[in-house]
Amino acid sequence: MDERRPPEDPIPSPVCLAFVRKLGRTPEKAGRQRILAACGRIARPWSEELLWESLADPNEGIRDYVVRELCGRAEISPEWAVRRLHLPPWYARSAALAVIGRRRLRETLPGIGAVVGDANADVRRAAAEALGEIGGEEAVRLLVRLKKDANPYVRTAAEAAIGRTSGVRFS
Repeated sequence: MDERRPPEDPIPSPVCLAFVRKLGRTPEKAGRQRILAACGRIARPWSEELLWESLADPNEGIRDYVVRELCGRAEISPEWAVRRLHLPPWYARSAALAVIGRRRLRETLPGIGAVVGDANADVRRAAAEALGEIGGEEAVRLLVRLKKDANPYVRTAAEAAIGRTSGVRFS
């Protein structure tokens, strides 16, 4: 019950699922944050899974807390990050991309490539920012695709990221 499970499993582990339900029954933000803080201190496989699942919390403050918590951990699983990129809601994908970028998880580049065409412009913008943090040839290729995006905010983020990773400046 407490063993490490593969992120490909679409159903959260029983312990994680129990906490997700408890969080869903806790209407106030402070209460949810206390639960997440307590669970985040527990060194168990379901703890990281719960944090990734909690990126779907509708409260931006909770998501920011979870992003900080995941970024502060000694190790995180790139597989859980990629799994979160393929699940709704859109703001959870954006938050997952923030973690990926700050942690510079190069292993997630194929997963980021899949969300470069996401329907939500904020997700595409977050992908550009994450790619700019990760850098490298593959990231620049994806950024060039985002540079051609229809949304001006996505294009601006892609230009800035290309500038950070390759030194190319757009006028």
